[in-house]
Amino acid sequence: MKPDEKLVDQIVSMLVRTAIDLKREAEFVPEASEIASESEILGKILALYFKKSGRKIAEMAYAALDEAGLTVEALALSELWRRSNPEQNDLWATEEDDLNGNPN
Repeated sequence: MKPDEKLVDQIVSMLVRTAIDLKREAEFVPEASEIASESEILGKILALYFKKSGRKIAEMAYAALDEAGLTVEALALSELWRRSNPEQNDLWATEEDDLNGNPN
């Protein structure tokens, strides 16, 4: 049986919230933790998770923009990536799904 999508989304949201809170407490001095934005902290977490791989971070940003309905912005990011990295595929073709078999 497939898990309930709403429940999964709630659990993921709680886990992300917990990760942000943990990173905020561990990395920032109290004065800085009060002004650090959630997006800044989540960016640090994701950069760590993706081992600072620019390609994977760009793929994640593309997917997030697209999921949020910001398709034009996602396509603009992909175009910027393609121009900066002509040897690589567009961002919607992830490293794992590279159609040309190119290592990225």
